[in-house]
Formats: sequence, structure tokens, C-alpha cells
Amino acid sequence: MTEIKHKNPKLMNWFDTELPVNPVHVLYHGYHAPVRYEILKHFLLAEHDDERLIQTEQDVKTAQRRVSLLLTLERIVRNIDKFEKSREEEMLIKLASIMKELRFYHCNRKMNAIRNALAFLIRFQKADGSFPVSLPANVFIIDTILDYGIVTNTYMEKALKWLLSLQNTDKGWGATTAGHSDIWLTIKVLHTFSYNIKYIRNTKIKKGVDFVLSHLYAENTGGVFQGKEAWELYAQNYNFDNFFYGGILGVLEMLSRLNTGYEDTRIHALLRALIARQMRSGHWPSQSYDLPACRSDERVTMRVVRVLKLFYIMPMGGSATIKSVRIKQSGRTSAKKPAFVLDPINNPKPEITGTDENE
Repeated sequence: MTEIKHKNPKLMNWFDTELPVNPVHVLYHGYHAPVRYEILKHFLLAEHDDERLIQTEQDVKTAQRRVSLLLTLERIVRNIDKFEKSREEEMLIKLASIMKELRFYHCNRKMNAIRNALAFLIRFQKADGSFPVSLPANVFIIDTILDYGIVTNTYMEKALKWLLSLQNTDKGWGATTAGHSDIWLTIKVLHTFSYNIKYIRNTKIKKGVDFVLSHLYAENTGGVFQGKEAWELYAQNYNFDNFFYGGILGVLEMLSRLNTGYEDTRIHALLRALIARQMRSGHWPSQSYDLPACRSDERVTMRVVRVLKLFYIMPMGGSATIKSVRIKQSGRTSAKKPAFVLDPINNPKPEITGTDENE
């Protein structure tokens, strides 16, 4: 394989030594521009003036799917008053789904369409910090907002406090017919808390992690996602219905974001099991419970590479979050952080205004 120019020998040596095929090489030549960009920027440490990085950044910005999603987002926000009250939950979930997928395309909160959508979502927050949707949908919406960096403001603080108040006596969240909390819902709740660094060492969060680790491979009957196969379904899309998928990879993503080390034998076993799922191509599959139907998945592979980097190459690095890639939007000169983000106490939630910008 052709040598790739990089400035990260520690990382590349680890992947060359520890895995049958270095997945960074595979993803560098991958199909998805956002994946190639992340590999160049955060794994190969390409300089800002590197022609490869510049071209890939342009590929991300002009991706047809990205442009289409931004136009759809703007159209929804612009026509929001036309939605019937009875479809409120559907509308909020749809909006969050689009925004979650746009994060894959490295969109950020400085963009007009994103800023207006965030402001719109927060307008629906209730006095107790929750949103007028089910508990699983609340987790979906809160996770989406936090993923855009809206973390240290009173609205999201209130949302996390509300979420923490719903923790069960077994330290999980939700319910199953098996008599314990919902494992997959709990995993996503813990993932949501990982955006705020002060919760990393929170006793209740640690006990939530213990709940998950003590229920590995359980069927989760009656929960948001159930069955033995759930642990081997790694692929996720950005819809609410698939939000709780992820299998052992989803568990490890949550653990890595909460700076949990692999010294725990249960976590070590999960990591070894995940590594063993690598395919001959260097990719990881979308699922591993139906071997004849296994298909390589570039997005799953990117998620695995992030997890392995955090556990083995930069363990206990002091960060509560996997660093997200932010692409500077060329031509932006007037974008500002909304006041409700910078100073929520002295600024009311903003009204939604239309925008003709499509970044």
C-alpha cells in the first residue's frame, strides 16, 4: 500500500502493529468526504494549507446530501407555523434528525440554518427542562443540541438535571419487562451526559455505567431496542428509530467519552471483541450476527477508529468529548453565537427568522 504523508507516527504505528489492516489507510481512500476530512485533520494531522485537506473540505461543503439537508432544514423552520399542534412531537424529532445528520457533514452552530433550528428547538423546552415528547425522544433531542456545543447554558443545564432526576433505583433509565432499566436507553442517556465535563466523575453517572456493564448482552426485553442481535448491530443512521442502535460499539463510544479506561476486564473484553470483527478489507461491518449478510460500513469503521484512538492511543486524556471537526464556513463575516448561548439569563429565547443563506 502506498505510504500516506502524515505527522502522527504514534497513532499510525499503533494501527499498523495492533490490527491486521490499518483502517486509517482504508478510510483515507474512502467514499465519504466527511470521513476523509476527519482522517486528514485529526488522525494524519494535515496542515491547514495541505492541498489534500483543502480539496476534501471543499468536497464536504459541496456534497449534494449536505446541501439538500440544509435547504430542507431552512424550509421546515421557515414554515414551522403551518405544522398542526397534534404533529408537534413528529416535527421536533424530524428537525433533530436532520440536524444530527448535518453534524456528520461538519455543520456547526455558527451557520444561520443551524442557529435558527437550535433556537427553535429550545423554544419548546418546558419549565422543568424537558421537551414535550417521550423520554427516548427527549434524549434524542437533548443529545442533538449538546452535540452542537450548546452545553454550558441554563437551558441545557436544566435539561440534564431533569434527565438525572429520572434515574431509577438500579441506576439506569427507562423500563423493560425484565424488571430492570432499559439498557439501550441508559447507554444513550450516559452518552448525552458525556458532553458536559462536570458529569464525568459524577457518582450517579458512574453508577449508570456500572449498570450497563453488569447487563452486557442482556436481551432488554420490552426496551427501546431488544434481542441478542442488538449487541452486534453497529450501524446507525440519523433517524430517531435507529438512534439506539450501535451494539458493543455504541457501548464503547459512551465509555470512551466518559473517559473510562480499559482496565476493567469487561471493557477490555468488549474492545477485543470489537477488534476481532475487523474484515479483510480493513473495514468493520454494519452488523456481525448474520455473517453471510455482512457488509463493510465506512461510517462504522470511522466510529471504531475514534474509539480505539481514545482507549489505546490517548487514554484518559481529560476530555469528556470526542473532538468534533469544525469546518470554517468560507465567506462568513457576520455570524455570531446567539445571545441565548452566550448569556441565557439576560437574553430570552430568540424568535425564529427565515434566512436565505445556505452554507
